Parts: sequence; C-alpha cells; structure tokens
Amino acid sequence: MGDQVINKHKKLLPSVKEEATVKSVACIEVAVTNMQRAVDFYVFQLGFYLNTTKNRLPIETDNTEVFIYPASGVEIMLVQTDGEERLAFNHKGRPNHVLLLEISEDIEKCHRRLVEAGIRTSPIKDSGGCGKSFDVFDPDGNFIKLWFGYPN
Repeated sequence: MGDQVINKHKKLLPSVKEEATVKSVACIEVAVTNMQRAVDFYVFQLGFYLNTTKNRLPIETDNTEVFIYPASGVEIMLVQTDGEERLAFNHKGRPNHVLLLEISEDIEKCHRRLVEAGIRTSPIKDSGGCGKSFDVFDPDGNFIKLWFGYPN
C-alpha cells in the first residue's frame, strides 16, 4: 500500500480536466550560471527560439532571465543564478532528468551533431515500445533527456 496515493480529503479527486485546479504548465525555470553560454546551447544546439517581445536583445550576460521556446509546448525561462542548482534528481540510485524534450529530427543525426559539437551525451538507448532517447547535459550540468517519441 505504500505505493498508492491516499486521498485524505473528503471530496472526490478531479476526474475531468475542467475540475482540476491547475490548467497547464506555464513555464519551466532552468538555473544557469552564464546566460550567453546557456542561450548558445539551447538555441543553437537544441533549436529553441527566442521570443523577441519578451526578451531584451541582444542577449548578453547581464540578462538574468531569458525566455526560450520549443516548436510547441511550454516555454522555458533561463534564470541566471549565483548558486550551483541543477535540474536533476536521483531515482533508484541513479541520476534522473527533469526535462524530457521530444525531438523532431532523426535521433541518430541529432546525436551525431551534438557529439561532433563537443556536447556531453550518453549513447542512444532503444526502449522498444517507449522509443529511442539519449541524455545530454547543458553547459551548467543540467541533465536533459532527448526523446524521439513513441515508435509507429
């Protein structure tokens, strides 16, 4: 029973999204120590784009918050920090990712391109029905999983 979610409230759990309190994820904040280096990685290596109405351009190291966007989905705010915070946690004794990014390009091509650019990556893993993925670390050591999606 330790793995079950226990409802200690007197009301029923929301069963349809109209009853849920949270409508959507509006933004994910990622701690970075060098804004220009982080923008170079997320925009030029992973293909995020910048919103020119929300960001002060040009992006320089004195920008402390920069909004970046994937082709679809939730915006990410890169936040300059003086600490050593990282996106990662341990699960069953192993580091685990916080960001799971679905990629649109061929996974082998994407992996090869990142390796050739000197980006720290893991080998590609084929998880059968869950598809192929590999791990990548941004310049600050944030642990990210790049996933090609479910096989057809």
